[in-house]
Amino acid sequence: MLITRGLSSGVAPEKWNVERPEVVGEIHRAYFSAGSDVVQTNTFGGNRLKLRDKQLEDDLVRINESAVKLAREVCPPGKFIAGDVGPSGQLMAPFGPFSVGEMEGIFAEQGQILVDAGVDLISIETMFSLEEALAALRAIKGVTDLPVFVCMSFDLKPKGFFTLMGETPKACIKALEENGADVLGSNCQLGSTEMVDLIKELRSWTNAPIIAQPNAGSPTLKGGETVYEQSHEEFAQDILRIVEAGANVVGGCCGTTPRFIQEAGQRLFNRR
Repeated sequence: MLITRGLSSGVAPEKWNVERPEVVGEIHRAYFSAGSDVVQTNTFGGNRLKLRDKQLEDDLVRINESAVKLAREVCPPGKFIAGDVGPSGQLMAPFGPFSVGEMEGIFAEQGQILVDAGVDLISIETMFSLEEALAALRAIKGVTDLPVFVCMSFDLKPKGFFTLMGETPKACIKALEENGADVLGSNCQLGSTEMVDLIKELRSWTNAPIIAQPNAGSPTLKGGETVYEQSHEEFAQDILRIVEAGANVVGGCCGTTPRFIQEAGQRLFNRR
């Protein structure tokens, strides 16, 4: 959504919270208008490590606080703001330079800013490493009593679903549940069709609320740009199947414009 409004490659999307706030607010408004009950703040890369890579570390507080303010300003009564927490972009020991304690401190810092700014819940998403997801979960549970959602990202391999670090859905779900995740599930990587079978598997391992946020199909490159070619009708039909498979919370990830959310909502609630 930001790219279609002019965000250049290599520019941190979070930078627009302070440089192009009207655009970020318009996007939030569009999703609420489409029927979203929850929108995520534009803070996916808002942790200290990600911002440091873009020379934005000194703007950490302002970027995260502005993101919450922009979402809150257009949030209708009865709807909610999720403070979005994405991966650090770094590996933890023994594969990388950061200890568990250091990583927890990084996530606690961002989580505290989002909570103080007034979010309704925290959404930890697009986690490719269970250890990092657990570090984020423990850290944020340590600074707030708000609900914490956690989404792992899985690939479909010949032998089943696995994270980038080789973890299974069972291992992820059990560990996240034991560490206090209020809602758990998956986002990104998979299209809506593949997500159906993943949710069936997740439901077989837990009675906790499950969230599913698939992509709009698989991306393709056209003219040097990433394009998602699934139709909103196909996506919405799969959302029905995902709910039937056991998901309690559904939404969209890459490629899912407000039209996708609107179509899914119409089918789920028979509003056509």
